[in-house]
Amino acid sequence: MQQGFYRKFIGGITRTQLETGKFGFYLLTPICIMYYVGLDTDRKFNLPGFWPDPATLNQIPKEPHEIQAEIARIRRARLEKRKRLEERARELGIEEEEEVTQ
Repeated sequence: MQQGFYRKFIGGITRTQLETGKFGFYLLTPICIMYYVGLDTDRKFNLPGFWPDPATLNQIPKEPHEIQAEIARIRRARLEKRKRLEERARELGIEEEEEVTQ
């Protein structure tokens, strides 16, 4: 009796109904996965210590005086690095090449 029920059910599906069912499955599967993943991600995917503490990250300056101070700090660091490299080059006997202009 069971065999007749399945055969009757499967035999009664037309090609259009099958394609509509497949389309619905293909459309709803990613949506359902995104819905599952998107709900309460803090509880599901929280790994303690995975993300760095926001206080230890670089803070982007937003105020004009902070931006100017950061630019000045970068310029000082570049100047110090250039002086160190020039000193190192003098120790090694490397001379600065002069630019050739035409």
